[in-house]
Amino acid sequence: MGRMLSFSQPAVLALAVLATPQAVGAEGFPNDLAAREDAVALEPLAPWNLHFGENKCRLVRYFGTQDEPHMAMLEQAAPRAGFGLTLAGPEIRSFHRAPSIEVGMERDEPLQRRERFGSGDVEQVGKALIFPSYYIGPARAEGAPMAAGIDVKEAGTIDRIVLERRGRVLSFETGNMGQPIEALNICTSDLLNVWGLDPEQHKSYFPARWLNERAVVGRIQASYPREALNRGEQAVFRLRVIIEEDGSVSDCHLENSTEVDRLDSPACRSMMGAKFEPARTADGEAMRSFYATTVSYSIGS
Repeated sequence: MGRMLSFSQPAVLALAVLATPQAVGAEGFPNDLAAREDAVALEPLAPWNLHFGENKCRLVRYFGTQDEPHMAMLEQAAPRAGFGLTLAGPEIRSFHRAPSIEVGMERDEPLQRRERFGSGDVEQVGKALIFPSYYIGPARAEGAPMAAGIDVKEAGTIDRIVLERRGRVLSFETGNMGQPIEALNICTSDLLNVWGLDPEQHKSYFPARWLNERAVVGRIQASYPREALNRGEQAVFRLRVIIEEDGSVSDCHLENSTEVDRLDSPACRSMMGAKFEPARTADGEAMRSFYATTVSYSIGS
């Protein structure tokens, strides 16, 4: 059973068209755009709610009005620097079918153009934009150890989530995200305990490196279920494997982030043949760890 902390779980996303997002530079900072007179600002309806699941953590907040609620959801299936971001509600209709959207969070970073993203519907909320992998903060320096989880210091520079398209600005007025992200990190650290891994080791470590990624990904792509292809079914899955000290895969879990009735992903069957250079402690010792990624099935992607 998953543990719940002041949380009413949102409806599962229905049929989504998903692909890995690509970012290119754009002008404009979140706070400056949100201050425009014609910007639409969505104020919170309730506090952030955190769901402690067995294999994922969700941070959810509702915005707008009782008659026209909107939702922002951050989701992780493992303690990573990135997270899945879903924004939903009536105002999303203006962005739903756009070929590209400017998105930004950090007050000191300009919005970035996302040219490929997912779309769908959230029951009782409305149209949704789905960004399977959203990252904040600087990239990890080459050769330096990392800490599992989202950069809390960088999260402290976020006061809102801003979308812009053709001059139209929509702002989810989140408030400072430092404390909510810290709570999300606690939840994903708990996942490490559930999986039999050591959270202390993951506070400073060198992550596992996938050695035969191209071959395994090719098998996954080639085995897209033909029946699902014929029906045009498209979906996103969050995949996580446990990697032993010798680099072998001992367990695989696939979490379906969208509701697709008949699409049975072969990803885990293929991942059991994946080969990794094992994760290492800050002192260079091999350690049991995990590898997490997102599998997006999208026709024509």
